[in-house]
Amino acid sequence: MLTTTLLSTNAWSEQTSDSPEISHKKLQKLTKQSSKRGAGESVDVVGNRATTDRQKPTSSSYHFTGKELESERINTIEDLQQLSPSLNVDAADPFNSSISIRGMGDGGGQTGGEANVGMPSSVGLFLDGVYLSRPSMMAHGFNDLDSIDVYNGATQGTLYPANVTAGVIDIKTRVPTATPRREAFFSYGSYGYMRASALVSGKILNNLYSSISYNHTAQGGYIKNVRYGNNVNGYHGDSVRTQLYYTPTENLNFRLIADYSAERETPTPVLYKSITVEGVNQFENRSAALGNHIITGRATDIDYQNYDTTQQLGVSPQISWRFGGGWKLSSISSFRYFYTNPVMSDPYSINAYYNSGTNVRDRTWYENIRFDSPHWKTINFATGFAYSGESLNTNAITQYSDGVSGAWYKSASYNDLTVYRYGSLRDDYYSLYAQATAHPLKKLTIKFGFREGIDDKSGTFRRLNRNPFYSGILSKTTALPSAMVNIDYDLDILTKFYVALSYGKKAGAINISSGSASKAGFDSLYIKPETTESIEVGLHKDIPIANLDFKIDYFNALVKNFQTQGYDTDSQQTYLTNAGNYRSRGVEYTMNWHPIKNLNITPNVLYNDTKYLSYDSARCAPEISLQSHPPSSCNLNGRPVFRAPKVSLSVMGRYEHSLDDKSSLYATVRYSYRTATFATVDNSLSAKIPAYGLLNFSLGYKLKIHGTSLDTSIWVNNVLDKTYYMSLREGDYGSVFGWMGTPRIIGGSVGVHF
Repeated sequence: MLTTTLLSTNAWSEQTSDSPEISHKKLQKLTKQSSKRGAGESVDVVGNRATTDRQKPTSSSYHFTGKELESERINTIEDLQQLSPSLNVDAADPFNSSISIRGMGDGGGQTGGEANVGMPSSVGLFLDGVYLSRPSMMAHGFNDLDSIDVYNGATQGTLYPANVTAGVIDIKTRVPTATPRREAFFSYGSYGYMRASALVSGKILNNLYSSISYNHTAQGGYIKNVRYGNNVNGYHGDSVRTQLYYTPTENLNFRLIADYSAERETPTPVLYKSITVEGVNQFENRSAALGNHIITGRATDIDYQNYDTTQQLGVSPQISWRFGGGWKLSSISSFRYFYTNPVMSDPYSINAYYNSGTNVRDRTWYENIRFDSPHWKTINFATGFAYSGESLNTNAITQYSDGVSGAWYKSASYNDLTVYRYGSLRDDYYSLYAQATAHPLKKLTIKFGFREGIDDKSGTFRRLNRNPFYSGILSKTTALPSAMVNIDYDLDILTKFYVALSYGKKAGAINISSGSASKAGFDSLYIKPETTESIEVGLHKDIPIANLDFKIDYFNALVKNFQTQGYDTDSQQTYLTNAGNYRSRGVEYTMNWHPIKNLNITPNVLYNDTKYLSYDSARCAPEISLQSHPPSSCNLNGRPVFRAPKVSLSVMGRYEHSLDDKSSLYATVRYSYRTATFATVDNSLSAKIPAYGLLNFSLGYKLKIHGTSLDTSIWVNNVLDKTYYMSLREGDYGSVFGWMGTPRIIGGSVGVHF
């Protein structure tokens, strides 16, 4: 069952520890006790080790175990949005990925041009407590998962010391324990889909445990390139993860994590449509004049193929020490290296540009030291210091052909032109934080917290050969305060009501790939911090007689100085800008229901009404900008925010029938649906992703014999073979290109645990 409720930790607070020796029976007993207390704080079960974070505020969230995600073939952050309606992921390529929660997050929304890496996301991505500064750092997929939590809204802002004004995705891997684990998994399907993994975990020496896991994923191309007769838009990748866990005493443990991953893919957009303005379709006319072959659907005609290679590695030492009186000190450190080298070309059958792309080298380091008080009767607290640093270099090149480029862009200056762009960014983020939980009354819990962050950014940008520009050394230091108050009231043992208020500031940005400064001035290179003020009111209810529990909440968030992207048509370059204010408000409902024995049904529904409150100097959509006398800008006040479907839902059902005490049959059905949404920040109707729904099905057999568990299944993803788009981008002359979702894939899986 996909768990979306939050369990109370009141029963756990004084009984759990970081020791891996908690028995399974005791763990079950504690879980039952927590369920009876009603909904409240979160509970994490890592291997055989139960831990809690008493400071975790009550809020809307989704919790998924690694086992559930594996059985549902959820392998990436992009897949995860099929289970979490609040989540929206745009992963057009490995580095230029963006995440939003309830319509808030990365304000990329580029209408074309290149990626700008000078802006952080307001959705915090954490892997085993380590802050990942770029969503693309999880593009390679999951390995040895224990769980993933998706926290909606900014109420987590004082616990997570980073830019988390829209929400948090908290990913945890399994901790090695004394219990031996040997696992192997293999899955294969149509279009060359394959996933294979293996894991070995157990005891090395007294109090020293280790694990090593390997994961291989692949997807063959499902876009036909009619030029050469091959399929494109596929990928393959490998990752290795190893851990050491040492517990010299009951109250002290060390954890060392290291990982490496490499991925290669052929990201290929296809033509979605081209628009006619004032009776003229400029894209069709230019294509006819120069011999560009127009083709739509799951096919393309391109002369040069796109390739993208991504590598990354990381190491994270972690320490947890409980000492006299119940005090606790913990430290999480990390260093990560990320490298991507795309070789990209135009999406046309003619050679407008080729061998282009932005080479990115990103190094990040992180330290979070946290001090937790004992769990006193009326209050407890946590305080700490965190630092995250980043050193990033970009090396971009665009190569135009001799003859064709000038004709396509109607300027001979493009012929045989090579444009170089160099960017660098140094980002140091320091924060002090404190959060407390008070129990002034038996049924009343108040959580309140504050965080003061200091962000110190510097960078440079240089552009050569076309619209040459040098920014000089840019630097900016900004204070970023955040605060939250969370009030929980237990109406009865099975009902909890809560109110959450939060204020958060996301770091400002620097245009390290800006084409606008020569026109707008150097002030345009500095982007103001983005602030979010939010309120959430919710009810958690357990109804044992009906075998169900549910959560419902209302949220309302105001985002000021919205950070997003503009586009300079002369230099064909994306740049960062502040774009006024917008609102995100709506209702979210989740439920776990057991109508009959062994049947679990989990519906999750989000209604989200987003709206620009002040955005009166937006870039005009092509429907307007291609007119004879277009305005210099357009007013989007009152219009919906891009990448924020008004209605999103997911429904999962699982039924398992025992054949005997060693074997069982099971079946799962999952349906996810999203209404239409604008894909780009200019709210172009031509770049609006149509509504789509995906149906998935699996049928499996489980067998346990002589200490070995075997799980086999057959499955179908996208049962109805729906054609849908994950992302759309505007191209030249009113064209729109899109990245398509996968077609129907039929496959089978085998998993062995021994």
